Amino acid sequence: GKVAAEFSATQAVAAGATVTLEMASPEITAPKLWHPDHPYMHALKTTVLDGTRVADETTTPFGIRFFKWTADQGFFLNGEHLYLAGANVHQDEAGWGDAMTEADIERDVRLVKEAGFNFIRGSHYPHSPAFAAACDRVGIVFWCENDFWSTAQGRQPEGYWNGSGYPTRAADQAEFEANAKEQLTEMIRINRNHPSIVVWSMCNEPFFSSGSVMGKVRTFLKDL
Repeated sequence: GKVAAEFSATQAVAAGATVTLEMASPEITAPKLWHPDHPYMHALKTTVLDGTRVADETTTPFGIRFFKWTADQGFFLNGEHLYLAGANVHQDEAGWGDAMTEADIERDVRLVKEAGFNFIRGSHYPHSPAFAAACDRVGIVFWCENDFWSTAQGRQPEGYWNGSGYPTRAADQAEFEANAKEQLTEMIRINRNHPSIVVWSMCNEPFFSSGSVMGKVRTFLKDL
C-alpha cells in the first residue's frame, strides 16, 4: 500500500497511430524482496491521461528478486542458497480435466505449500496465467514449461498417444516447430512479470522420440 516510486512522461500521439513510450522508474532503495518465505509483491499502476481525462488504466503485479543457478552449489535466491523441494503439478481436475477454475488453481498451489514444498514444475505445457499468479501470492518457486513433450516409449506409429514426441513425417515438422516456438514466445510474454518463475523450460522427455529424428530434436532444442 505504500508508494515506492512515481514517474511520468508526455507524448503526442496522432489519431490512429501506435506509439511505444519507454520509461524507467527512479531507483527503489531497499525493496522488500520476493521469497517463498515472504512473498512480497509490488504493483505497477499505469494510467494514460488525455489531458486531465483518464483514458485507460491497468495494474501489473510484480515482485523484486534476483537468482542464479550454479553447476556445483545449486540454486541461489536473493544471494542465499535455497534447497528446492517440490512436485510436478498438472493443471488437471477430476470431472473437469483442464477446465479448472482460478479457485481450483489457488487451492492446488496452497496444498503444495502446506505439504512443505517450495517448488512446482508446471507439467508439461503453459498453465493458465492464474497459476503463476497463485505461486507469486502463496510463495512457490515455479518452473514454467513449454509444450514440446514426449511420454512413455515414444516408439509407436504416428497418431498414437505415446508416439514419437517429435513428428517423424517430414511434412509435419515445420508446422510442429513453428507451433512450439509460438507457444514458447507467448508463454514468456504472458508470464514475464511473475517473480515466482525461475525456469523457462523447453520440453519434457524429448528423448522419447523416434531414433530417426533425434538429430532434429537436438537441433530444435538448441534453436528453442
